[in-house]
Amino acid sequence: MSQELRLIARCDLKSGAWENISSVVKECVAQSRKEAGNHLYTAYFEQGNHNRVIFIEHWSSQEVLDLHMTTEHFQNLVKAMKPYLEQSMEVILLDEILTIKG
Repeated sequence: MSQELRLIARCDLKSGAWENISSVVKECVAQSRKEAGNHLYTAYFEQGNHNRVIFIEHWSSQEVLDLHMTTEHFQNLVKAMKPYLEQSMEVILLDEILTIKG
């Protein structure tokens, strides 16, 4: 059995990019929340910086996340964001402190 997966994805956007991608981000969030195995999918701006978008996600397994990455809404997000990114999206996988032994 696969363990639950939590992650943060950080996207640094070029200045003024948000208005060009806002609808696709909002659509991806809405559709991702409907996916089986999704426990949390949110997008935020860094406070005071609307050129940094942070996604916080919680999936039931790596397999479910892998399926998410093949969905039309996620692929649309990647395609729409690519020309507006300052650098590649940074994905940080998380381990909950209370579940770590030792």
